[in-house]
Amino acid sequence: MGIKKKILFLCVMTYCCGAQSKVCHYKSTVWNTRLNKVVNTIIVEKDYSKLKSAEIGAFGCTPCLVDQTEIKLPFLPPFKLCKYIAPKVEKLLIQIHEEGFPLNNVIGYRPGLSKGPTDSEGNRTKLSNHSFGVAIDINSELNGLYDNCKSWNSKCRLVKGGSRKLSSPGTIQKNSPLVFLMRDIGLKWGGEIAGNQKDFMHFSPNGY
Repeated sequence: MGIKKKILFLCVMTYCCGAQSKVCHYKSTVWNTRLNKVVNTIIVEKDYSKLKSAEIGAFGCTPCLVDQTEIKLPFLPPFKLCKYIAPKVEKLLIQIHEEGFPLNNVIGYRPGLSKGPTDSEGNRTKLSNHSFGVAIDINSELNGLYDNCKSWNSKCRLVKGGSRKLSSPGTIQKNSPLVFLMRDIGLKWGGEIAGNQKDFMHFSPNGY
């Protein structure tokens, strides 16, 4: 084998071995519907090629730390999002900030079994959109999660976050430029989801 062929062979082997040894690592909370709280934390560490279909979310994102990237903006604390959508979200947030919309806090990547059916003990069994880094909560202290809220009215009941006051800067409304810009990159607003819950802080591929 010539020198050039040997070098090519070594490069291919190095690439293949590196791909095979890629490790998926993440830590996930477990939500219990009977106790209405987090009851456990599980640590997952396995070969990336062994991921289950339930561990692959929208945009091809996974809960693996290796697929998350940290966004650092001078006007916000750092947070993580899936590397496949992070650049678009970062650009969007800079635009919104420059246009004068107050950005007080943002939550992105946060692995948790908080969706889907429950097991025999009342534990949720499905990863949320936050788990994949494809959901983002903005200004939670002004845009709470409500139930009894088929449409926004005085009878909506606050479940999580802060009370919604439409006159407060930083409150998200259906005509907010933020809602339209998020929609353009594939993220729907939780204030427009069907049913009796409205998550006014939340954006994700399906709004939930």
